[in-house]
Amino acid sequence: MWWWILFWAVLLLCSLAYLGWRVWRVWQQLKAFGRELAVAEERLDEVEGTLEQLGARGLTTTDDLAVFSSPLDAATVAMATRAHSRAARSRRRAAAAPGWAKHVD
Repeated sequence: MWWWILFWAVLLLCSLAYLGWRVWRVWQQLKAFGRELAVAEERLDEVEGTLEQLGARGLTTTDDLAVFSSPLDAATVAMATRAHSRAARSRRRAAAAPGWAKHVD
């Protein structure tokens, strides 16, 4: 009869050990999840700050971002910007050139 008591006591200890191990694993996973949430919150704050900066530039919605525009529109804007930059650089170079290097008509 005493061996039944010993059997149930061992069974109870094993089940408590297993449950303790599972609770410990869940606790570790919850701590890791909390760390990931903290990192995600920091990243979200950075993105919101960037969106505020974009709002200061006149972008009011996310549809104004180049990511959401059509490739043809983006290419057209890029070519126009590139042409404008080249023309401005040519003007700056012409103004900065010494007198002997300027073209005489």
